[in-house]
Amino acid sequence: MGKSAKAVKRPTKKQKELKKSRATADAAIAKSASSRTSGGGVSKPKKAAKARAAKSKKSALNTASIARLLLLLLMAVPFGLATSNVIDNINDWRFSGAMLSVARTSIAAANVGHLALFAGGRLQNGTYTDVVDIYNRKTKKWTTSHLSKARSEIGAGSVGSRYALFAGGFDSMFRPMSLVDVYDAETEKWTSIHLKTPRASPRLISLGSSTAVVGGLSGDLQYLSNAVDFVDSKLSVFSTSLQSPYPQLGLALSDVSSETGLYTSGYQNNRPGERFNDFEPSNQTVVFGAPTNLVAGPIFPYPRWGAGGAATNGVFVVGGGHLFANGTGESLLTDRVDIFHASSQQWSSQPLKLSVPRDYPLVQVVGDYIVFLSGTDKSKDLDIFDTQACRFVSNDRHAPALYTLRSDAAATTIDGCLLMVAGGSVYQGRNTTASVEMFDACHV
Repeated sequence: MGKSAKAVKRPTKKQKELKKSRATADAAIAKSASSRTSGGGVSKPKKAAKARAAKSKKSALNTASIARLLLLLLMAVPFGLATSNVIDNINDWRFSGAMLSVARTSIAAANVGHLALFAGGRLQNGTYTDVVDIYNRKTKKWTTSHLSKARSEIGAGSVGSRYALFAGGFDSMFRPMSLVDVYDAETEKWTSIHLKTPRASPRLISLGSSTAVVGGLSGDLQYLSNAVDFVDSKLSVFSTSLQSPYPQLGLALSDVSSETGLYTSGYQNNRPGERFNDFEPSNQTVVFGAPTNLVAGPIFPYPRWGAGGAATNGVFVVGGGHLFANGTGESLLTDRVDIFHASSQQWSSQPLKLSVPRDYPLVQVVGDYIVFLSGTDKSKDLDIFDTQACRFVSNDRHAPALYTLRSDAAATTIDGCLLMVAGGSVYQGRNTTASVEMFDACHV
């Protein structure tokens, strides 16, 4: 692994402000006490001296009272309270478990408001389902709903804090779909819209005021789609396409705070429209911006299959994946981590490493951290990247960690602090599971 930092509680901005304010209050009290005890050293008429002394005493008392009141108010605020809703020390994250209503793999997961939604997927017998399991972080309750059509390989994301989107997918006849099921977190009702181009496994990039539905599996000779549909906060759809001769199924990374996203890595078809496809890892990067902007970005430095990634604070992190050995076709997993900085619009020249190689890892943002989990049968540990320090946090206590190794699972994070991992395959893919693992880093 790259250079690590110990998992200690770092002073937050709020803590520094409280400390400074307390020092100011103490200084005011000391100053007022000094003014009460200091003498003039010059003889004055008795009456005037008495009046000045009374005025000085009153002023000093007022200053001291205000200072003491300020100090009492500050002391009423817990010193450990952070401006972020996330517990800094990863060893203090709380673990719990739950169960979906139906065991399944290839689930689409999204979060909106205080909700996590786990939609569709594939059952143990290979058929698709329309079930949606919904968890509310505030009430800690589960409810069940349904998509308008049963399907799998759905793209999931959200528009703002109101709408969760479940876009495209394969129907029971393995045909790509244009359907987008939309859940309204305010009304708790469903509606639907349609993409211009039907496709399965589209990638969603959340840009705050809009969301881009990018690429996917087209089901024709091109196989991979270059289509892009932007969905805005009124659920209007604006359609365009990636300007590349080689259609790509890449990673979608969203940094909602800066309304920026990346579409990068993955693989591309070098012979689109021909009878025999030619797939290889892609080095293409497209930079997205709100509301409907997209431009070509710098070349992805280490093309590979099966990487995962996420972004926050203008830092985009892509890790894991695999290459194929020449001649044998053997899959060679990698622990490499590449970092893109929005400020410079460049990929870092110094890659980092995960603790173990991971293939198709689940990657989520928790506060300032980017968390890698799953994607390996070698370790249940989480790899946690600190975007403020630009390094991985030491997890030598092996906590937090997964309870169950799984693949083809779904993950999402509610309110930026409750990471949930649901469903997937267990026991080397022999069984599907309904288990849900929750890593709670929320202060409240």
